[in-house]
Amino acid sequence: MNPARSMWMRTLAWVALTSFALTTLVAPVSLRPIGVDLSSGVAYAQMATKEQLAIIPIARRSGVGSVAPARIEEYLRAMIEAGAVVQLVPQDVVKSARPRFKRSASATMRSNAATKNLAKADEAVITARTMLQDGKNIGTSVKLFTAAIKRYEKFFVELRDFTNYVDANARAAEAYLKLGKKGTAATFLTRALSIQPTLVTNRGDKDMASLLQLVRGRLEKRRKGSIQVECATPGAEVFVDGVKLGSAPAVAKDLYAGVHFVQVRHEKAEPWGKMFTVRGQLIKAEAKLEMMEDPAQNIHISVPYSKIAPYADEGNFHNRRVRNYSFVFARQIQVRFLLFGVVAPATRGLALHVFLFDAKQKKFVALAPVTFKRNLSNMQMKILEVEGNVRAAIQTFPVDKEVTAQPAVYTRTQASAAAPAIMVTPPSTTTPSTTTPSTTTPSTTTPSTATPSTTTPSTTTPPTTTTEPTSPVVRTTTPPATTKPTRDPYAHLLKGDDKKTSVVKTWWFWTTLGVLAAGGITAAVLLNNQQPTASTNFKVDALIQL
Repeated sequence: MNPARSMWMRTLAWVALTSFALTTLVAPVSLRPIGVDLSSGVAYAQMATKEQLAIIPIARRSGVGSVAPARIEEYLRAMIEAGAVVQLVPQDVVKSARPRFKRSASATMRSNAATKNLAKADEAVITARTMLQDGKNIGTSVKLFTAAIKRYEKFFVELRDFTNYVDANARAAEAYLKLGKKGTAATFLTRALSIQPTLVTNRGDKDMASLLQLVRGRLEKRRKGSIQVECATPGAEVFVDGVKLGSAPAVAKDLYAGVHFVQVRHEKAEPWGKMFTVRGQLIKAEAKLEMMEDPAQNIHISVPYSKIAPYADEGNFHNRRVRNYSFVFARQIQVRFLLFGVVAPATRGLALHVFLFDAKQKKFVALAPVTFKRNLSNMQMKILEVEGNVRAAIQTFPVDKEVTAQPAVYTRTQASAAAPAIMVTPPSTTTPSTTTPSTTTPSTTTPSTATPSTTTPSTTTPPTTTTEPTSPVVRTTTPPATTKPTRDPYAHLLKGDDKKTSVVKTWWFWTTLGVLAAGGITAAVLLNNQQPTASTNFKVDALIQL
């Protein structure tokens, strides 16, 4: 056998083995998308597993004004919402006694991606518009306008206002006209006019005004079309080119020839959209909305909010009827915990009493009361304490603190409840000069001592103020770091979607894999057809008869 051919076959066999090894090692890795932030998925999973909590408006006992409970409740809501243990239900859900309709995870991701890309398109239009007005880098402005237009068209379903889209097409036409490409400019101007027939350009630009008149005359000569949109979902609203036509079915008439955008929206459904090219005909479109509402959420309200709100005033948490009503109400708004609170007078100020209801165990527990100063000067520290008590109660629901009788803050009579307030107020009226000044003088003296310290440096620091301007000068002279030649300062606006792609979806991966697979198959075929060489140990004895 030819030694060169044998060497070539060995090389192909080595290539085949290498391709098999690379396919085995690379393929499993390439199936995982590159650049995916797993932390967001983990965060979403953790958020989905959070328990829901609803805060019933905090009540107040006699002797307490209406401002303090409102401020305490506001801070408490903000603190609980910022925590990572429980998810706070909005107040409108509590008052309506119905759960809020939730978007699916995929729908939320699509909406976030669309919002991000549309914001990027707006940024590109603003940047390109400034460049066009300055008359510099016209070519780059054209690229930015084109990239923005593509983003608008790709994510138009979530687009609420088409003004920037029309402006991008009109500005792109203006840029191409300055570059001497009148035909391309007319194409972009036709897109803008088909969406907004009342488009007006800058009066000072005569070339642009004449081109606009020419394109409008062409569109007027063409036959206009209509789009009829139908949707079986009651309450669906129809938008054509960003203009609301009303509830479906709706018809958009006298449309210029060109591309038009149809959107159908519903408060309980995913938005629907489709692009249509009108050429003087009637186009019928049927929108099929994907509802976000779960049929299980269509429940009958058995316990309205008006029956739950007074419980914070009454405090009959030990009553079975109260527990049953709270259980049904929690199930209606799809939460596990209900938080009731009441602010009552205390010897040293105001005390917040918190009662937590667990719908799974159908029990009320009383948390440790927290005392605030009467002027709420220590509210931030005390709200942290309240939030910690609520967090601990949610993580390990305490059975030993279950409410089995009406709490003491509610058992006091009106006279006894008002007595502490009367005992507290007389000292404040009889000794205002000793108590209130003592509390206010530290605050007044400390600013007074602080202000001289600030004024004396101000008199002695003019040299420092004269030396400080030198640092900004240095900073303004150092921006050469930003003027370093980059490939394209607007590359981030010209890139495609922010969505990371997998290696499997790249052309070079499949090309390499195909070449290696072809080499392996070829090597296998050649090795199979190779004729074996004779062995040196093989002997043949032949008898020849003459």
